Amino acid sequence: MMPRMTLLLLLTIAVGSGGCTPTGGSSSGTKDPIGAFSDDVDPALAGRPFVENELLVQAYPGAAREKLDTLYADQGMSVIASAPEIDLEVLLLSDGDPETRAEALIDSGLIENVQKNHIFEVTEVPNDPFFATQSYLERIGAQSAWDTVTGSENVLIAVLDTGIESEHPDLKSKIASGVNIWDDNSDLSDVIGHGTSVAGVAAAITDNRTGVAGISWQSELLVVKVSAEDGSSTARHIAAGILWAVSNGAKVINVSFAPLQSSSIVQSAAEFAYHRGSLVVISSGNSGELYDALGYEEAIFVGALGTSDRIASFSDRGPYVDLVAPGSGIRSTGVDAGYRLASGTSFSAPIVSGVAALVWSVNPEFRPTTIRETLEQTAKDLGARGYDETYGYGMVDAATAVAVALEVINELDETPPTASIESPEDGASQSRRFRVNVDASDDDVVADVILSIDGLVYATDSRSPYSFTVDPDEFAEGEHEVTATAIDVSGNVSDFAVVILNFGVEGGGGNLSGITFESPLAGSRVSGDVSIRTRVEDEDGLVSVEWFVDGVSQVVDVVSGN
Repeated sequence: MMPRMTLLLLLTIAVGSGGCTPTGGSSSGTKDPIGAFSDDVDPALAGRPFVENELLVQAYPGAAREKLDTLYADQGMSVIASAPEIDLEVLLLSDGDPETRAEALIDSGLIENVQKNHIFEVTEVPNDPFFATQSYLERIGAQSAWDTVTGSENVLIAVLDTGIESEHPDLKSKIASGVNIWDDNSDLSDVIGHGTSVAGVAAAITDNRTGVAGISWQSELLVVKVSAEDGSSTARHIAAGILWAVSNGAKVINVSFAPLQSSSIVQSAAEFAYHRGSLVVISSGNSGELYDALGYEEAIFVGALGTSDRIASFSDRGPYVDLVAPGSGIRSTGVDAGYRLASGTSFSAPIVSGVAALVWSVNPEFRPTTIRETLEQTAKDLGARGYDETYGYGMVDAATAVAVALEVINELDETPPTASIESPEDGASQSRRFRVNVDASDDDVVADVILSIDGLVYATDSRSPYSFTVDPDEFAEGEHEVTATAIDVSGNVSDFAVVILNFGVEGGGGNLSGITFESPLAGSRVSGDVSIRTRVEDEDGLVSVEWFVDGVSQVVDVVSGN
């Protein structure tokens, strides 16, 4: 005979309107992913290999450290690396199915995002041995741009790649510093030559009677080795490389790996960079496919053109592509102090990175938003009129971009952002863990949203949409003032958004009208995985749901709205 299980549903009601139909599973909220691994919604990522015993986890701002440690230990996981700038922790699984573990983490209500540590490759295709010049420089108007500006030592370009041949005659005097993220040491050597070629496209020594010309002559290079010797990297290594580049002064960060358009972990790092004055440029990929992914506005995704102004057959396309640049038969620096022809979106991306550095050299005080808009608005329109999913805004145009940048007036931003607390409502009662959702906006970019409780900073969220988790049991029972403020990238601070909440108090003045178990029906015999569905009817709003099995709490669902 199967053991009998008794389920008790404990509800906390806050003053609100309407009813709610909760279902068992993950905690609700504005940033909850779809399924255990939201990145895998994109087919480009769903079939990719990943590190099978690792999970990439981002907790909600405000999640208590001791509760996270307990959660990880209960799931047989341990933290092996972290990037606190983006609330990222890398968990090592001792055993068990990654998806089951991921679901358990999401169900806790403490975790905002769990992803596989996907493996990515550099985006290169076979060389074209018949294309022997740098004619792409003329196609993008580089020579005309150089009449005005050839770059600046103050505009550093970070190359996240396979390393670099640091003694190459066309590169050795351009390396400002570097790091090996993959091996956690200072070895920058490049076995396969990919990173050496990417670096040469962006910023090889130019006008020196040697080798090839880089786009941004004066820019120095930060070399960030993020790959194994075979050229493969992972989401967490690429994200860590972006964060290192930002902390070491990079303005432009080139990432010639794909497909990254749906990687939420890399997106978090790109957002961090964007908010702190850096711009990430990423290759679109070389599978020749059309993907539906939207990408993210804090990075520029670059597709490749063939030897004419038509999309290369290998270039990936989709609504995430922002710009295109030549990507076939690109002559650049190679290993053994040599030069080579290379093709792929890997080499389209550093063309755009080099042009971005030229534009930034006109005025180092430009924000990343200005650089991005200038490149997009001055691109040579190709394909269908206006933006399209094959060419984006068009082919990058160095000459026009630099000319327009000279006319841009960099006005001081003195307008503060706005912030409001969307939920919970003022006067609500909270007896169990709940979510505070904040809406923040700015004419430029919101850098941080800060949540304070009773005048003391509780947590900071740098990733939109802005959500915090709060445990009332960390505070005395009674009324507490919860405030939110937003800070933009210029340092302007919003007015305070304030709500008064009652912690540790059941109910909010409403009376629960009824709970109905819709499935499974009372008395049913079940086995295996079972979905439990209930309906709640009440004049007030549903705040949280706690599920008990045989008197033991299993899941707390926090409801952010009605």
